[in-house]
Amino acid sequence: MTRTRAEELATAAPLAPARPAAPARAGGRFEVVATMTGDVKALLLAGALVMVAGLGWLVFGPSQPPSTPAVLGWVDQGPPPAPKPTPSPRPPFKLPWWK
Repeated sequence: MTRTRAEELATAAPLAPARPAAPARAGGRFEVVATMTGDVKALLLAGALVMVAGLGWLVFGPSQPPSTPAVLGWVDQGPPPAPKPTPSPRPPFKLPWWK
């Protein structure tokens, strides 16, 4: 580009400012759903139904058993019991009264 062409463009009428984007309308979601194909709508519906069914199962389903049942007769005994603390050893002779 030559200097004269650049000066012509700089002195030309300023460009009109770009229009701001239109604010989102409340019906925008419905337009998006209307443009979806049938298979996408079916997948969304199936996912929503699976999620509602899963949440219903968590809330209204049976409670968990208190312990895990034995499998094929094997039962885990769990960790060994904690050892009882031993009392402090007594000296073989009598201590003076201040101790």
